Amino acid sequence: MDFPIFSQKVRNAIRMNPKIIINIIYSFFLNLFYSIRNFYRFKVIADFGSSISKGPGARLIIDKRLYLGGKYIGDMTHAKSSIRMYRDSVFHVKGRVKLGPGVGIVTAPNARLTIGDNTYITASSVVYCANEIEIGSNCAIAWNTTIIDTDFHHIYYPDGTQNELTSPVRIGNKVWIGCNCTILKGVTIGDNAVIGANTLVNKDVPPNCLAVGNPMRIIKEGIDWEP
Repeated sequence: MDFPIFSQKVRNAIRMNPKIIINIIYSFFLNLFYSIRNFYRFKVIADFGSSISKGPGARLIIDKRLYLGGKYIGDMTHAKSSIRMYRDSVFHVKGRVKLGPGVGIVTAPNARLTIGDNTYITASSVVYCANEIEIGSNCAIAWNTTIIDTDFHHIYYPDGTQNELTSPVRIGNKVWIGCNCTILKGVTIGDNAVIGANTLVNKDVPPNCLAVGNPMRIIKEGIDWEP
């Protein structure tokens, strides 16, 4: 198959991934449906089958571009990305953000989720925002990671008190979260921190620290890492 109207670079890309034409057409209609005033800017680039659903009053704000799907780590999954926004919630994409295949984003009624520029979340991860989640810029979040700011259910204690159902999650800039991690409600992860694979983050992580394990512990301080 030849594509004489395209540049050599584009023709090579199409040969490597024939579905790219379908994805471009699908992205066009997705932009037309969700951003009719600025659809021509293609603020959403999506694999075919990726979905965005918004309830009444929900707002998806994209400063630059949001990518849904794509290939990560050898195209490890063929699942589709999805964004589900309930009534009056806000999802603010502060730059260019990539959500890999199988990534699921949910914003509950009146919740607010923000993700900073040049951050990516790879395959089959879940972000459930019941209240407020902030993820900074230049973050790398590996596959099968779960980020939640709620317990989902109340727990009643013998003294008559109960758990606080939700508490904001704040992840700083240039944070690397390894695969199979869980980030629980009320946690703050400082800038330039690294979270090792399979870690349960149930307390704060200071900046420039390496945290691992379940229960989580800080094993190195003053670290840096290369994106």
